[in-house]
Amino acid sequence: MENYYTELSQRFLAETVLGNDTASLRRELFYIKLSSLERKLDTDDLKKEFWINIYNAFFIIIQNEPKPKGSFLKYKRIKIANNLFSLNDIELGILRKQKFNIGFLNLTNPFSTKLISRLSVSTTDTSIALKLNKNNAIANGLA
Repeated sequence: MENYYTELSQRFLAETVLGNDTASLRRELFYIKLSSLERKLDTDDLKKEFWINIYNAFFIIIQNEPKPKGSFLKYKRIKIANNLFSLNDIELGILRKQKFNIGFLNLTNPFSTKLISRLSVSTTDTSIALKLNKNNAIANGLA
């Protein structure tokens, strides 16, 4: 059974990759009800599919725009369900379950918001990094 939100994120990514106008899809993403998003993305697989597509599409969009000072990964400009997210919020908070690494330590972020906690996956997946555009951009010297 196809999930509407994952299908929306797939269309958004496809249109972004093709360089088409995504304003209507972005508007639709912004006006999603948070409760509906949480209810429909009820498994880790659905959450990962939706958020990886969103991350990759916005990475492409942000990459082609003027960069703010500092890291563009921290810049909160992704509008989903009437909330603002950064690429770091999606990658480190939602997809990596609020984890960050310091050397060999894998720690939970004590400053993570309740919203990020509610949207994040239940278990971490070590293959997430391979599915994100960031790695391709870094390898090509774009980030």
